[in-house]
Amino acid sequence: MQGERQHGGTAMNPPIVRGRHVAVAPVGMRRRLVLGAVLLLVAHSAFAGMQDILEAIQSSEFRFARATSEVPFPPLGWMQNRFYPNARFDEESGVLPQAEVVENTINLGGILPGYVANRDMLVVGGDLAWDHIAVRSGPYPDQSVLRLTPAACWLHQFGETDMAGAFAAPVLSKELLGDGPWNCNGYGGVVGMHWLSDQLQLLYGGVYQHSFGQNFGYPYFGVLWNPTPRCSLNLVFPWPTFSYVPADRWLLQLGVSPGGSSWAKNGASYEVTESLTSWNLTAGAAYRFHGKLWLLGGAGVAGLRGFQTESQGDTTRFEARPGPVFTLAVQFRP
Repeated sequence: MQGERQHGGTAMNPPIVRGRHVAVAPVGMRRRLVLGAVLLLVAHSAFAGMQDILEAIQSSEFRFARATSEVPFPPLGWMQNRFYPNARFDEESGVLPQAEVVENTINLGGILPGYVANRDMLVVGGDLAWDHIAVRSGPYPDQSVLRLTPAACWLHQFGETDMAGAFAAPVLSKELLGDGPWNCNGYGGVVGMHWLSDQLQLLYGGVYQHSFGQNFGYPYFGVLWNPTPRCSLNLVFPWPTFSYVPADRWLLQLGVSPGGSSWAKNGASYEVTESLTSWNLTAGAAYRFHGKLWLLGGAGVAGLRGFQTESQGDTTRFEARPGPVFTLAVQFRP
């Protein structure tokens, strides 16, 4: 696996210029009213479309692991900020200076069934991420990378006890501060689920990743266990998670999650993709504040992170020491 996250020296940020309040002419007011009416119509149509999709799923033969549990489903929509307040990176040979950085990763995304039949379903979605790294010490430049990950998955229900799916997700990335070119990596795979009972399911499959000109394969296996309606244990390699509902509207979670994006630099070109080997160990609490919307806060430790540069055949790798990570997110959970 290539390294993760470029880290480098400080740079002056331009001041933010805020506009002045001015009177709005009647024409401008009418335009705003028309725009507001259009947005309301779009929101109403989207809500009606979502209701139709939910009704189609309910009338299909698809079987879901948490349908009889009080633990909410995994999020289908999210807006998240992941904050690394004090990340320290050491060059593995010990020749180059150490880098200490502050990092923010903001994600906005979601997934949605685009087509539902009796035993087949097309799920589409994506994630838009902005990763900004501000250096506090070390002779390295700041970095700011935009990442777009569209995704599609086809699911099929085989009888009552088996479901399988195939997915693909290209990762498009661009370094913003240096106005670098767009690059493309990506991953895909096949996964399956077998029901032993309503409380216990088996997961299996494999994931393929194309990362910085190299190809990798990862196994995907484990079990989903719901010992009680308020408790769920996701023992899936490589990201186990424990979820518990202590009371209505509350959710507690402890687990390992993917640690973010993997970075590589070759000359002036940066490439970014999702990292399947870096990890975050976090504990968090979520509160359902409105309908199916949840507010999540979490804290933990980030590990196995790094960054690799290549120049004229020479490779330099920076390894991260474990450090704190904090998460704040708004999630949509059906």
